[in-house]
Amino acid sequence: MNSKDMDFFMRSYTLEHTKRYSMKPVIHQESVATHSYFVALGVLIMAPFYKFDVNEAIKIAICHDLAEMEISDVNHLVKKNYPVVAAALKEAEEQIVQNFPPQIKHFCDIYHEDSPEALVVHYADALQCMQYSQNEIALGNQGYMVDVHANSAKRLFKLEEKLKPYKVTQ
Repeated sequence: MNSKDMDFFMRSYTLEHTKRYSMKPVIHQESVATHSYFVALGVLIMAPFYKFDVNEAIKIAICHDLAEMEISDVNHLVKKNYPVVAAALKEAEEQIVQNFPPQIKHFCDIYHEDSPEALVVHYADALQCMQYSQNEIALGNQGYMVDVHANSAKRLFKLEEKLKPYKVTQ
């Protein structure tokens, strides 16, 4: 491994300390690293139900939030409610990813495409938001996490429509 890749790998550990929903009251903190693990697991679980390249999708899932090493986590509702913020974050992510090792950059870039692999990762991402919010609600968090759960369900419904052409028929 060259020194640039080694440095990147060492810096990536900051994702274990980057907390999701950091501006909202939560009972159990979740890191971006943990989130990415469960997104990748969700992709693997979806493999029998959709036609897509599982290996590529898992790599996209692992890489999909790596830019948060530099810009931290901004939740989906902020991006949805403030399109100017979303656009600025997207531009920042594109700049950050330019400095990633090429074998990583590739999977960060294709996350933003409409390929079946990227769509499955988006679905697993929304599913993981639902997973986390459901856990928070079960622990007693009846605040913002109720909204996260409901919005995740809406995202899943929209993504299911986009994934219909790739559904495996039983």
